[in-house]
Amino acid sequence: MEGKKVLVTGGAGFIGYHLCSKLSSFTDNVTIYDNLSSGTMQNVKDVPKAKFVKGDILDLKTLCEQPKQDLIYHLAAQVVVGYSMENPLADFETNAKGTLYVLEKARKDDAKVVFASSAAVYGNPTVFPTPESYGFHPFSCYGLSKVVGEQYCQMYKEQYGLEVVITRFANVYGLRCHGVIHDFLDKLAKNPDKLEMLGTGQNCRDFVHVSDVVEALLMLGDRKDVNGEVYNLGLGKTTSVLELADMILKILNLQNRTEVTTTGVSWQGDVTKIWFDITKAKKELGWTPKVTLEESIKEVIADRKIKV
Repeated sequence: MEGKKVLVTGGAGFIGYHLCSKLSSFTDNVTIYDNLSSGTMQNVKDVPKAKFVKGDILDLKTLCEQPKQDLIYHLAAQVVVGYSMENPLADFETNAKGTLYVLEKARKDDAKVVFASSAAVYGNPTVFPTPESYGFHPFSCYGLSKVVGEQYCQMYKEQYGLEVVITRFANVYGLRCHGVIHDFLDKLAKNPDKLEMLGTGQNCRDFVHVSDVVEALLMLGDRKDVNGEVYNLGLGKTTSVLELADMILKILNLQNRTEVTTTGVSWQGDVTKIWFDITKAKKELGWTPKVTLEESIKEVIADRKIKV
């Protein structure tokens, strides 16, 4: 990785920030390319060695005007499933067309692409843990737009000889993240006597810490034997939302105080269970996630100085 010119689309976002922080310790040629629609300037400022370009992946002219790159991490995306169901055209523009534009930039530069896909491409799987070979069964417009992005990556590999690798993320969490863990902590900080959750609480997710994901991304960016490959990046375990809530309440010593309720109704396109088979990444990359959910929740609580 040393000396490589690396462009990170969505580099001002949650995963992007953690990735760029690590990349900056290996090379002085990191460019964060982000329109700041969900990323933040604070994340940019906290990676002072990286160059920042405020730009949209749908602005092909600005994207292609950037200096020639050796490696592109394509993390920029619309990631809200509910939004994708209400706004399928906007979701397609960002996730499908935007990925195509990034691939055009990569083709111009002859740069390697590491594409961030999602568990959403599997939809509601019937095989658990779910391997990469399960195939595409998207249940939401978001999942479908990620399928299109993956297929474009493979097409550019086959037809243009572009070097690509695809990562499918489970539920990535950690410091600076927005998601169910932080949502629960926000609610409990406001009212420790009650915690209401969307849906039934029975929905299950594979929670993987951002540091483990970044480790895999760095491996994949550096290796030469992964062209065209697809890797699940998860913890390889599944946890229900109710189990997650119980874990948080125990850590905060609220298990005998807080009343937990559910709405019974989730958002359109929500899936029932995510549980990744990570055998392929373990065998082929020598990658094993190290951070447990419980220890990371404690880290987040300490960082946010939550007292109830």
